[in-house]
Amino acid sequence: MTKARHPQKAIRTFPAHPSALAGVRVFLRERAAADGLSPDLADEILLAASEASANAVLHSGSPSLRISWWTERDRIVVEVADDGEFTRRIPLGPPEPGGRGIAVIMALSDEVTIREGNPGDPGTVVRMVKYLSA
Repeated sequence: MTKARHPQKAIRTFPAHPSALAGVRVFLRERAAADGLSPDLADEILLAASEASANAVLHSGSPSLRISWWTERDRIVVEVADDGEFTRRIPLGPPEPGGRGIAVIMALSDEVTIREGNPGDPGTVVRMVKYLSA
């Protein structure tokens, strides 16, 4: 069982631009290492949070995104937040390349919640929870 050692919340803000995604991954890896996570667990969290970050960059229209990481008893919680609007995309016709980010996030996380920003109340938040003793 991996045991998180740093219960404090770590928050970083990045530009909502593709060039910032490498920095997002560095931040996530640093947090995983600081909490002593196994490589497999760290990779799952990194991939899920990277997908959420890429969605914020590509679809939110927000100038920035915020990544928050903290522990709660037996779990790691990562939030990706922006100041934009969430657009539901229903696939019509044959699948196009991409468009599977939310499915990947859900497959790699133990719990996922999405607060959908809208024109009257912008700001989308994707919260991913990964249990340490799953």
